[in-house]
Amino acid sequence: MTRQDAPHIIGSMRRVMDYKHIVLHRIVIIKGMSIFSGEKRVQTTRASASIADIIRREILSGNLKPDFPLTERDIALELGVSRTPVREALFVLQGEGLIELEPRRYARVRRISQADIAQIYALRTALETHSAKSAARLATASGILDIEMALTKQKNLDKNCSAIEQTNADLEFHAAIAAASNSQILRTLVHQVLAFTATLRSRVKYDTQRNRQAMAQHKAILGAIKAQDPEKAGALMAEHIDASKGYVADKVVVFDSSAS
Repeated sequence: MTRQDAPHIIGSMRRVMDYKHIVLHRIVIIKGMSIFSGEKRVQTTRASASIADIIRREILSGNLKPDFPLTERDIALELGVSRTPVREALFVLQGEGLIELEPRRYARVRRISQADIAQIYALRTALETHSAKSAARLATASGILDIEMALTKQKNLDKNCSAIEQTNADLEFHAAIAAASNSQILRTLVHQVLAFTATLRSRVKYDTQRNRQAMAQHKAILGAIKAQDPEKAGALMAEHIDASKGYVADKVVVFDSSAS
């Protein structure tokens, strides 16, 4: 996909990495015009983090498609920064699995493979089963309240919400459980794997049947945590993640890096 081929896109999303609301502005991806959504200048303080955030949002929203080229020069010119923080931002995004770096050429938005899906959900099963068990053992009243609030937020989503909004509400529930585990290391690891999950889920909106199933599974997991039943909480979480994997793997458009 090239800039000449890309259509005019207007989009809005929420930042998935820390689950805070962010509104995107207009983005026009055509030759000689804006790559990004309205951000023209980036503060020099923590410039690389700001640049990474801008690009990440565009990828997760689907505005930047797989194989879309990202050059240091173009990004630096548009955002009014030097190429050094741009290069640093691209390395961060490469580490997150969102882009691939072509030596001495440019970066490009990374394709998603079936292997990626399998690995992401295998990690989720391992980490989140443990976080659910830990939350059942260690969650405070405040931690349980946070999980309940995340579930309520998910229940109150408008049926016409976007896949991004649905994804954020879903992942907030999982992040709240990780937080309730009272392990900073586990919380950090779960947040990282949820960020990878967002690259998949932001492209797939659950249908009514799957959404109801996911909500029922979330409610059951919360019930096991409140009942302080670690084994049941872990088993229900594993079952839930397996169901999510099956749905996403079937629905998501897969761009296999090995494909010609």
